[in-house]
Amino acid sequence: MKAIIEIPRGDDRRRHMKYDKSGFIDLGPTKDVIPINDGVMPINYGYIKDTLNVGEGDEIDVLIFSEQVLSVGQEIDIWPIALIRRADGDDKVVAIDDSVKNIKNWEDVKKEERELIEKFFSYHHKFITIENKEEAVKYVEEGYRQYLSK
Repeated sequence: MKAIIEIPRGDDRRRHMKYDKSGFIDLGPTKDVIPINDGVMPINYGYIKDTLNVGEGDEIDVLIFSEQVLSVGQEIDIWPIALIRRADGDDKVVAIDDSVKNIKNWEDVKKEERELIEKFFSYHHKFITIENKEEAVKYVEEGYRQYLSK
């Protein structure tokens, strides 16, 4: 499956792809909305192409572990490893790319890194649960079906 990077790891700007896919909107400093980690993105953030999260009405969001330096707008191949369910329905798939060899599931991520990601992405809307790889894959497959049926 393919993902598009909106905010690379280490970036401090909030960016979102325009709904007509004509480019990115810069929504300002992340720390104005999420002060955790001084607003610096702790993981690559983007969306999975050709999917629909019906709870949010937008593509499925994805958090991507990568050993590469990724950039805004870059398209990469990903493999889900977990699914973060949030109270607001804006769930997040957690994935890896080809460069990651030592992470196969959420528990393989270093504890400190997991805790930072959990704090960062639950700042406004609390996590309900973190589900396994199989549930993440089912979630994305459903997102593809929803996208095709719209």
